[in-house]
Amino acid sequence: MPKYSIPRQIWRIIYPLLIFLGVSLLVALVVMVAYGFIVGFQYAMSGGALDPESLQTTLVDAILESSLWVSLATSAICILIFGIMWGSAKKRLPKYSGTKLKVLSVILSVFLFVGLNYILASVISLTNLIQHFPSHEIVEQFITSGGLVVRILAVGLLAPVVEELMCRGIILTRLCTWMPTWVAVLVSSALFGIIHLNLLQGIYAFIIGLLFAWLYIRYRNLWLPIIAHVAFNLAGIILYEILGAMGVVEFNHLLMLIPSILVAVVCLLLFIKCTKTAVFVQEPGDETGTTPVISPQG
Repeated sequence: MPKYSIPRQIWRIIYPLLIFLGVSLLVALVVMVAYGFIVGFQYAMSGGALDPESLQTTLVDAILESSLWVSLATSAICILIFGIMWGSAKKRLPKYSGTKLKVLSVILSVFLFVGLNYILASVISLTNLIQHFPSHEIVEQFITSGGLVVRILAVGLLAPVVEELMCRGIILTRLCTWMPTWVAVLVSSALFGIIHLNLLQGIYAFIIGLLFAWLYIRYRNLWLPIIAHVAFNLAGIILYEILGAMGVVEFNHLLMLIPSILVAVVCLLLFIKCTKTAVFVQEPGDETGTTPVISPQG
């Protein structure tokens, strides 16, 4: 891997986050301008007969309702950008054997992160943490608003892909080139928590991010944390949808907590005992085939 100065290394970590933030703001700005133009056109066509305050309220409501579509467009654009960056970066990474996606690893990751999602939902509900973090209600509204298809696409599928490409694929691998792996995992997970811009969500995103990073470091296949992330996000959407379809207003999360813990613990133990980790082969550009005793990224 090429060596850079410390300021250059820091910049290489920061600018993917700036790209993500910039695309998000740009898409949101475009949507706001478009809605503002529509409302202004309606006001002009009415000859000033429409109430400006009601039009302003309509504009704000329309923008809020389009938040999922903004997220969807942002993720689609960023997937294209980060996908190109990741494809280029992979060519310069050390080579590992045993990185192919295994059926057992996929199944265990799905059940592990579905269990973790339900554990998290149960703990938040049982401890009533939301009352200490009022801004988290916005997250709940975001997940439950909009049509099911849009929620699945925006929150369940595209958001995990772009976040894993950025946080594990690009940022974590870049951090691993100039600091110990465990430090890189902590830093990348902390950044993963920060980009959620919500304290409570940021805290549990940091913890879950540690596990996503563990999956990538252990198997050196980015698809595995992507699948795990998709399972985690979809679990919440599906739970809300099922409860809504059943007309359940209040749910006893204690009944869900215990089996979810059992599922998560069993899957984690099976992961450790029954799946093989990727094995370091050689540094990029080294054609000697010599395998060092210790991985240079370890």
